[in-house]
Amino acid sequence: MWCKNCERESYSDKCEICGQPTEFDIPTNIYWCKSCKTPIIRGENERNKKSCPICKSEIKYMCADLRPVFPEERLLIEILMGKPFEYADCSVWANNNRYYIDGKAKVFSTSRYENVNVDQVRNQLQELQPRNSYNTFNKYISAFSKANKTRLEYLIDEAQNFIQEQASQYPRENIVLSFSGGKDSTVTADLSIKALSDPSLVHIFGDTTLEFPTTMEYARRYRENNPKSIFKIAKNKEQDFYNVCEDIGPPARMMRWCCSMFKTGPITRVLNSLYRDQKILTFYGIRKSESV
Repeated sequence: MWCKNCERESYSDKCEICGQPTEFDIPTNIYWCKSCKTPIIRGENERNKKSCPICKSEIKYMCADLRPVFPEERLLIEILMGKPFEYADCSVWANNNRYYIDGKAKVFSTSRYENVNVDQVRNQLQELQPRNSYNTFNKYISAFSKANKTRLEYLIDEAQNFIQEQASQYPRENIVLSFSGGKDSTVTADLSIKALSDPSLVHIFGDTTLEFPTTMEYARRYRENNPKSIFKIAKNKEQDFYNVCEDIGPPARMMRWCCSMFKTGPITRVLNSLYRDQKILTFYGIRKSESV
């Protein structure tokens, strides 16, 4: 627990000093190690939070959150700047529209997109992509994983303990993994399988009929690499999305018929065919920022 008012760790729902309600998560910040060229995740309650765990150099505050920039995105940004491969040998990360090139911030305003010749950019991407290596990216991701090993292992342990605790209340055959083919559901499936030591858990893949070809290809590869898993596909085979749009109009915020017709409806039918009126436990991957 964390008291935001006192900026201290607590062991109660209310701070022992100021009496204010505490938050469940201890805040973390991202620091930059100039020597290792990698971000370091540090909790506010950590000792030695301003030194690199690898080289012991002093690290400096970078931002509150961060994500890796894959080579495809890096090349796109370089093309939009008119500098292809300018940062090909750099450690590149991002937070919203701010990119960090070897630790130095570079704001990429939306105005850069306004007058872009999309066809020209697409042609450049296709032409330059064969030269767009993953070697540098993999090197810095490995450095990041090594430098943040303790933090990552803590998150894994926390998640797996939660999974084991919740799963202990259900028969193993009544545990379901909601699988979309995205990174969040993939991580959730991996955590669940390892936490429960059970490679034969039920996966339900919701094919909305609007999936990217790469998503379908990944789902196929996932099934091949996890042959013991029970993999069910939920799909509306009776309706065509575009025909329904012609009949009743495209989906909108106040008329989200697409979800019930092509996602929740088919998934519910698969669950009913498997479990009928039995209670089940579903694990699905969703980021904290997406929902309460």
